[in-house]
Amino acid sequence: MLKIGEFSRLAKVSVKQLRHYNELGLLPAHTVDRSTGYRYYHVDQLVTLNRLLIYRNLGFSLKETRRLLRVDNPIGDLREMLTARRTALAARVQLERARLAEVQARIAEIERDEHAPRYEVAIRSVEPATAVSLRRRCRSYDEVNELLQTARAQLPARAPIMRYGAIWHRCSTRGAEIECEALIFIGRSKLTTRTDLIEVPGCTVASIVHDEGDTDSRLIYRAAIERAMTLGYRIAGPMRELYAGHPAAAPGVVEVQFPIERSRVNSPEGRA
Repeated sequence: MLKIGEFSRLAKVSVKQLRHYNELGLLPAHTVDRSTGYRYYHVDQLVTLNRLLIYRNLGFSLKETRRLLRVDNPIGDLREMLTARRTALAARVQLERARLAEVQARIAEIERDEHAPRYEVAIRSVEPATAVSLRRRCRSYDEVNELLQTARAQLPARAPIMRYGAIWHRCSTRGAEIECEALIFIGRSKLTTRTDLIEVPGCTVASIVHDEGDTDSRLIYRAAIERAMTLGYRIAGPMRELYAGHPAAAPGVVEVQFPIERSRVNSPEGRA
């Protein structure tokens, strides 16, 4: 029999950790001296401890480890738990790869431009949302204010407005008109209005939050598009804007969103 200190040195596990496992019932001491309270371990318990440490190192919780340590554990349960852990680890690896790609993209931008990026681009998911919609052709981008005011006038005074926004279905190029869909996002409620209610679909976006006072919007759009392409995405829908307040008020903060999807050319599947 080994005292807890001797077992600790042999197993290269701290006494504190052994006491913790004893209290949880994961590795109870083989014998406890009732007069002194000293815990004694048998050398054979090194096998159980090794299995315990392996499962913990694989990321299993203490509750899961307890199940895995059962000698009568059905092979089907063991396979199911290992498969679930594999799925969780694969998702984590994918997330870390995406983070690594974003770090590499920022380093590449700094080396190319020799200064920090002016605009930070976030690749994130947005949830579907219900909105009041008013879609029109416009002569200028400023007409979004009029569209939002028209849509707001058709809503009850106490309508649960969450945020204002717009989808730019067509932006101005040579000889082209601007087509804007003004959006007033609303909370869940029974809302009766002459203005159309739509479900703005959720998606992955390349997003930039910027001051509305920024004069050259082309730099903002280019920064978002270039970052998305660098990370293996392509633009998958018209540009969206979300306004921190009503755009007719004083200049505020605007979030530009470009819906994106994985490009087959730059994806692992496309390169295979």
